[in-house]
Amino acid sequence: MQRQIALRGGLSAATAAILTICLSSASTAAEAQSSAATSGRVAVSTQAAGKATYYAFGKPKHVKSIPEICGKTVIAEASGRGPITLRIDETTSQSTTYSRSFSVNYESLTAAVGWDVTKSRSITVSGAKDVARGKYGVLKAYTRYSGKQFDVYRTVIPFERIAKDVKAYKPIGVCYAYTAR
Repeated sequence: MQRQIALRGGLSAATAAILTICLSSASTAAEAQSSAATSGRVAVSTQAAGKATYYAFGKPKHVKSIPEICGKTVIAEASGRGPITLRIDETTSQSTTYSRSFSVNYESLTAAVGWDVTKSRSITVSGAKDVARGKYGVLKAYTRYSGKQFDVYRTVIPFERIAKDVKAYKPIGVCYAYTAR
């Protein structure tokens, strides 16, 4: 699967590039890690603004899809002075992230959003970018998420909303940002 992503945010228009996202998988995690070790430095972390805690009587309602987003935490990075080809090959595990903390029944939430919110997903980061002679390039990878928005209601008396406009994001791939100076 390939997608073109136009980067937004902290990069200026002059330094932002449109890169092709290629979701591919190595035959083993060890193969991906050995490739990453030769490609430059790699930083792996997760992004979470909130967390879901188990509450047997919390149920999501008014579930709707929201646009895909790129995470803000760098999951892999390669840098170097040209002429060089920066390469990132890394496999990382990412979990569902939330816009805020709330309490919910996990089974109800899993059924409402359409994926198992208790399991992590393996994401393969594989990308390359040529750096011109005399330039110093930095290639960064971020987790790409699809999401759902919902409210959480208590299903016992009193029947009240306990969280509004919660967003849950499922990791689905990778976004890249490239800068050169």
